[in-house]
Amino acid sequence: MNTRVVRHAFAELSLAVLPVLAVLVFTTGFLAAQATISAGPLTLYQVKVIYVAPSADDLVGLLKSRLERWDAVRITSQPEEADAILTCQSESRIVPAKVVVRWTTAEATLVDRHSQRPIWRTTKSTALDTTRLAEDIIEQLKKDWRKSASEF
Repeated sequence: MNTRVVRHAFAELSLAVLPVLAVLVFTTGFLAAQATISAGPLTLYQVKVIYVAPSADDLVGLLKSRLERWDAVRITSQPEEADAILTCQSESRIVPAKVVVRWTTAEATLVDRHSQRPIWRTTKSTALDTTRLAEDIIEQLKKDWRKSASEF
């Protein structure tokens, strides 16, 4: 009979605790989700791991190779490991002049992987080759990253 009393008391305790646990789990999940939703983008200085989004554009490969030489950030092959994702779109057009010139304009954007908000963006143009254009973009990123570090 003593066992029966213990089981009954345990059952009553379980019924009282379950709603409290449910509220606790719901509230904790809600607060965690709320923090994720309200979190803004990282600052440029906080970006330490970058995923370079693949593209058919040759410029993306040039950007990636220059980023790999920069010690301040690490390049990853898995987007899940990245703090931010770098995308690049370029457009070339032929400009008729005394000598035909190929003019290339590129826009590079760094987006916070979690919030999907832009952290950094630049647009560069050149009549020279795309190698120089990639160098200009990465130099601008480094300059803006250092400026962001001083504000941090």
